[in-house]
Amino acid sequence: MNKIDKVEQRKTPYLSAYRKYLKGQNIEFDVPGHHQGGIRTDFDKIFTHIVYKNDVNCPRGMDNIMHPTGCIKEAQELFAKACGADYCKFLVNGSTSGNLVMLTSALKAHDKILLPRNVHKSVINGLILSGASPVFVMPEIDPSTEIVNQITYKEWKKIIDNNLDAKAIFVINPTYFGAVANLKKITEYAHSKNMIVLVDEAHGSHFYFSNKCPSSAMACGADMATLSIHKTGGSLTQSSVLLIKGTRVSRYDVVKSFNMITTTSPSSILLASLDAARKYLVFKGSEAIFNAIKCAKEAKERIDKIPGFKPHSKDYFTKQGIYDFDETKLVIEIDKLTINGFEVYKILKDKYHIQIELAETYVLLCLFTVGTKHKDIDALVNALTKISNKYYDQEVTYQDHHYMKDFPPSCMRPRSAYHGPLKIVKLAKAEGYVSKEMIMIYPPGIPLIIPGERFTKELINELQYYKKIRCNILSDWEGSNEVSVVEKSNIDCGKSIEKKVE
Repeated sequence: MNKIDKVEQRKTPYLSAYRKYLKGQNIEFDVPGHHQGGIRTDFDKIFTHIVYKNDVNCPRGMDNIMHPTGCIKEAQELFAKACGADYCKFLVNGSTSGNLVMLTSALKAHDKILLPRNVHKSVINGLILSGASPVFVMPEIDPSTEIVNQITYKEWKKIIDNNLDAKAIFVINPTYFGAVANLKKITEYAHSKNMIVLVDEAHGSHFYFSNKCPSSAMACGADMATLSIHKTGGSLTQSSVLLIKGTRVSRYDVVKSFNMITTTSPSSILLASLDAARKYLVFKGSEAIFNAIKCAKEAKERIDKIPGFKPHSKDYFTKQGIYDFDETKLVIEIDKLTINGFEVYKILKDKYHIQIELAETYVLLCLFTVGTKHKDIDALVNALTKISNKYYDQEVTYQDHHYMKDFPPSCMRPRSAYHGPLKIVKLAKAEGYVSKEMIMIYPPGIPLIIPGERFTKELINELQYYKKIRCNILSDWEGSNEVSVVEKSNIDCGKSIEKKVE
């Protein structure tokens, strides 16, 4: 945790200005057009009318996110200090926009960046926008759970040494499932080779507010990091922050990229939730995060006694060589059930009204956060027990693991493929074609193929399997059995996805 001025951190400059404006009983001739609730709609059947009254844009006294000089500026400065950063930008389009800002401010067309292949779709979009050339690194996949894990420091060091002309590296820390890298050593080595370190810390915003958590990106010396405060820190959905430290990326370039990507009409409600969440995390976060970890450990102990479910946490991952693990995550492996993880996910929600974070074929993921209630553990354990009673079969064996052991070969920069000539083909006939689109299972939003990669038979089989079991597949093309590809199919694919260096 950072040493901070607790007196200063009691301030909520944006929230205070927001409250003052709302008390003013203003007569509206600006946007938004509902004029603080001048209309009545079916929206009122879900929320009270006060939501309309609290929804304002950038009026006088509320500052401007594009060029903050008042309450937004002060609130961002407090957030930066709370996290040990030099400065901070509030984001109202989630960490998606933070990733876009990082990539477009740090990289120019044809700059090389080293990054794991299991990045979020927003990172691929950042490559398209910046025109950068990726060198993808394939992390190891756990053979039992099929979770994509971290890249070790030793592997990062070899990859960096083999690509000394790279401008930057991009690290996911933690991964969606909680695996943590030795970020401090990775950052120090990358910096010694004059490379910028960008960190997708979307699932690790709580790292800054508890000594029970792994080290944060700023504590490890990273240059930039994007944090989804809404995911684990208690702010409202879509609200995130971008943290910047040092001078390896110019502040001018960051602001220029931010102003290109962010909206000129940010939600005051989202901005206020960031200001309030920062104060909450500074003063109550440590206790709340400790409680989340305690709940996760209790849930693990109880679920471990249910046939058909094998919960994994820190001890499981560190034994496999993972540097550290976020103990607010609970990974539950499916074992000897007659149904897969996707089906368990649906049953939990449809029958027991339990919404977990995600499912894979052989795994479930539960998040324990600052908002977790202890009583909810009972509901989860009871539901899994009933599912076990119905679907557990000691004779079940899993012989057909559908998850790909490698990603498709890369043939061209994502930007080049994105702008390449379009052809629409049937998925079943797509083998050999270079994709113009991203296709992914959501959540978590890690693309199975991206623009510039070639469709393989293995990938086609994988997608057809996911379609068969009715997973939520996201792609750019609306046709459920068609894909968009680069018209010319005779593109030579080089070995641009770097495997683990032996």
